[in-house]
Amino acid sequence: MKKNTLSIILLLFTIYLHAEIPIVAYYGIPLEESNVNRFKEFREAGFDISICFYDDTPVDTLLRILDDAQKSNVRLLISSGWVSVQPNVGIPRLKNHPALYGYFLQDEPWPKDIAQTTRRYRAMARYDTRKPTYVNLLPDYGDELPDEIKMPAYSLYLQATSAIGLPFISFDFYPIRESGIRPTWYACLENVRKESLRTGKPFWAFALCTPHVDYPQPTIETLRLQIYSNLAYGAKAIEYFTYWTPKPTNEWDFHDAPISLDGRRTHNYALVKRMNQELRSVLPLFDGAKILSVNHLGKIPEGTTKLSKVPTNIKRLKVSGKRGAIISTMQKDGHVYMIVVNKDYQSPLQLNLTATNAVKMISKGLAETEAESYYTIKGGDMLLFKLY
Repeated sequence: MKKNTLSIILLLFTIYLHAEIPIVAYYGIPLEESNVNRFKEFREAGFDISICFYDDTPVDTLLRILDDAQKSNVRLLISSGWVSVQPNVGIPRLKNHPALYGYFLQDEPWPKDIAQTTRRYRAMARYDTRKPTYVNLLPDYGDELPDEIKMPAYSLYLQATSAIGLPFISFDFYPIRESGIRPTWYACLENVRKESLRTGKPFWAFALCTPHVDYPQPTIETLRLQIYSNLAYGAKAIEYFTYWTPKPTNEWDFHDAPISLDGRRTHNYALVKRMNQELRSVLPLFDGAKILSVNHLGKIPEGTTKLSKVPTNIKRLKVSGKRGAIISTMQKDGHVYMIVVNKDYQSPLQLNLTATNAVKMISKGLAETEAESYYTIKGGDMLLFKLY
């Protein structure tokens, strides 16, 4: 093997292990299955961080699990009573373990809960100033949210939760249902992006891979649409709900997550692994990049902005498709890139492009080629261009 080829492989391996944009699994590996083999399987599916719910598991057991995770190059974001209820006991013993990513505090706090969440967050943060404490926020489902939540304008909810002092904004929004795409999705992304810019805090965003109720079986197209839209808006982590199948309830009939309730790989394991391999190939371009603008062409969702001026070195940009495209620009290492995402996961999008010779098309393997005049973008997929 040539020396320069080996160097490239080592560089890519380093990027893989230390990606600034981690791939995260909410409801990762359960306690009784948290061992080296399961963590290797988790890693093989393309995940970096497992959000684990360990209840009142003794700290010594948590340390043993962290040792197993470290052997598989997996990091854990741990939910445990020893972390959230007795942080003075659990955190000092856990915080220096290299496989510990951080601490889980709460999922979807209601507006009335924010003051209590703030107190609990500050109590935990007192014992570890380096590793993050995680709170995942409610989505903006508009009138679909139950009345008892008493949700204010979503921007105000984001501002109130930002006052907690969280290290990043994590929110879940599952846009694709049997009936189609939720109409408030892009407005929610717009609000999260604005709050991220206002506070200087990065944001994490979800993709749904576990069917339940009227959320359908995922496909490569629906995963691409969720993930590439999140990246085009500036997400700095991609979270999946879920990796392991949660126990179904009367309200939520969870089924067919990548790993079944009884621990078997489902058909969605291979699907998510495929998506993560594809995602991993483009993450080096997004790592450390700054999103400059996000606009839409074609169908313009409520709360978003129509592209009014084509980016630098683009003379003409036209899309033809049922839902149109996200047009995002980002800057990295002195270069500016354009991201085009097909917003329809069911049909292809036609892109007509007239550009100067400076513009290059970037493959998902990050190879540069001359830009062409016509492209077909598959359902939910994206194209990347280097503008200069």
